[in-house]
Amino acid sequence: MALLDRLPLPRRLPSRLWLLTLPSALISFERRQKVPQLPIGKWRLSGIPVLATGIALTVWATRENGKIPYTGPGSQLTQKPATAGGIVALAGVALLLRSTVLAGYSGALLLASGTDAVALEDPDLEGFVPGNR
Repeated sequence: MALLDRLPLPRRLPSRLWLLTLPSALISFERRQKVPQLPIGKWRLSGIPVLATGIALTVWATRENGKIPYTGPGSQLTQKPATAGGIVALAGVALLLRSTVLAGYSGALLLASGTDAVALEDPDLEGFVPGNR
């Protein structure tokens, strides 16, 4: 983690950046560079329930302001279930699109949010749905 401290990286990422802007840029990069897709074939449809689970967890967390009681590995994510839901939804999209880069990005977000290296803001539904502000 000393390497991350020396790099000029932002320490706090707003949800619009890590959940919408960066994934769309990564998918665009992947398509232009012709990166090989995940070799999962028809199993890519398993991304639908994963995506639905992530969306449901995010909606539940923003409506209930809840925390999941859990201690152990990954307990920092259980304190922010909306963030965990966003990462799960990104993983579901990666499966649906068979995106190698997006799957790696989801894994990197999972690792980064489990440490104190980068703080990810929880998704706010009012910020994503037009006209709700």
